[in-house]
Amino acid sequence: MKFLYVFCLLLFPLVSFAYPSSLLRSYKFRVYLSDKGETGYSLHDPSRFLSRQALERKERQKVAVDEADLPISRDYFMLVEQSGGKVVAHSKWFSTLVVEVKDSLSITRVEALSFVDSVKYVWQGTDLPYREGPRPRLEEMPRVRKTGAHTPFGASYAQFKMHNATGMFNAGYRGKGIGVGVIDAGFTNFDVIPWFDTVELRGYKDFVPGGSLFASSDHGTKVLSTMAVNRPGRVVGSAPDAAYWLLRSEDVASEFPVEEDYWVQAIEYADSVGVDVVNTSLGYNHFNDSSLNYTHDDLTGNVSIMSRAADKASRKGMIVVVSAGNEGNKVWQKSTPPGDAKKVLAVGAVGVDSVIASFSSRGEMADGRVKPDLVSVGKEAITIGQNGLVGSTNGTSLSSPFLAGLIASLWSINPELHREELVDIVKRSSDRYTSPDSVYGQGIPDFGRAVKEVLETLEVHPRRVTDDGWLIEPDPSGDYWVKATNLPFSGDAYKVRLLDEAGLLLSEHTLGASDAVSVPLPGNGEPRYLYFVVEEPFRQRTYRIRL
Repeated sequence: MKFLYVFCLLLFPLVSFAYPSSLLRSYKFRVYLSDKGETGYSLHDPSRFLSRQALERKERQKVAVDEADLPISRDYFMLVEQSGGKVVAHSKWFSTLVVEVKDSLSITRVEALSFVDSVKYVWQGTDLPYREGPRPRLEEMPRVRKTGAHTPFGASYAQFKMHNATGMFNAGYRGKGIGVGVIDAGFTNFDVIPWFDTVELRGYKDFVPGGSLFASSDHGTKVLSTMAVNRPGRVVGSAPDAAYWLLRSEDVASEFPVEEDYWVQAIEYADSVGVDVVNTSLGYNHFNDSSLNYTHDDLTGNVSIMSRAADKASRKGMIVVVSAGNEGNKVWQKSTPPGDAKKVLAVGAVGVDSVIASFSSRGEMADGRVKPDLVSVGKEAITIGQNGLVGSTNGTSLSSPFLAGLIASLWSINPELHREELVDIVKRSSDRYTSPDSVYGQGIPDFGRAVKEVLETLEVHPRRVTDDGWLIEPDPSGDYWVKATNLPFSGDAYKVRLLDEAGLLLSEHTLGASDAVSVPLPGNGEPRYLYFVVEEPFRQRTYRIRL
């Protein structure tokens, strides 16, 4: 059974396959290497194998570049292929190659290589030629659910309201400056659906041999829509201003552990391009070959290579959010890997009434840890599918990305904040933090509370700010004057928002032609602190001023 976490998932056949009689069964093995070999790379010059964004994130998150970041020697790839294998995936973190062979016995030639430690069977099947059909651009349909239409959130209003996240959104914290990676089964018609026209797409990459990132499955399309869509008054996602990477690791044609290897390579890639938050709504426990199945005893975070990679990604500086699974009303019941990983946030599903969905996975892990960690809206969650229509979908596949987006938006308040401190703030804001259980975990995060706490982590400026071309200071009338110098764009492209001590919006202003604006202070009470949010075309900063 395919564990793409949607309760009722309809797959529409946009992909066609040919089945020539000459096709033969082949096999894939995970090859564990004893070392990485000579690569010519050095930890003294990590810019040769990691992006500038990745290095900057590691510096912010106090993560050192280490041996795990070094690539595998290309000589090893060549020697494996000379031995009759074809390398279809690899992991630098775990020193593995995934090797495809036409005959299962021929893997012995690869296993005999001096740098190979061991091999593990992870797939068998037939590689089918892929042919993608035409996909015309879709029209944006005007009809959406009316609930919340009078607010900027449109049909998504109830989901934001449940998390007390409307204030965060109105204050302008919508994920700007945060990179989000979505690892999924495919994003069918993302490139032809007008709802996604506003998405800041940093890039995309397919890690699955065969199929197509934009035509194999619309599971990722729905997942992404919960975060990235930005149509105020109609539908908005939880982080519409974030920058996105779309990565495909799930092969919908079969279910084998090799898909974990594809996922590992995808999250390593996310790390290398500097992603901050990763969402994945994939999980595995049962496979086409039942001898490869996981058991409850395997739910330690140390058995599945996907779970181990998820924890490694956290140690590398990212926040990893995963769907807990839709096993709550099935025999398995519990979260599935990578939801058992120790450092991920495994997210269960509730409705907007805050009541757990019957399908949401629940139960302790093999080592006694409680999963899920948190819950969000995954019952009748607002989504956009491959047909470009707004609808609702059930599954922890949707609760996970919606919460991941809220976390990205929260992080945009203070991108310098350590990821573990941010996650701790989110958990402590939750309604069951002091009494977690194996159904709701620590419960529903309250982003009103979390915003206030993150704002309090910002540097305090006594009355006046001079920083990177911005001057914020009191004027003779007792209000504040905000002025920018050397602006590369028109003043109309810059906004200033004033927030109160709780992080709620007091006023919003555009600089205009004068490159400056007067910001009136509130007349009621005498607040100790106020927050000035300066939004530029490509970044956003918040200044905490003590009055």
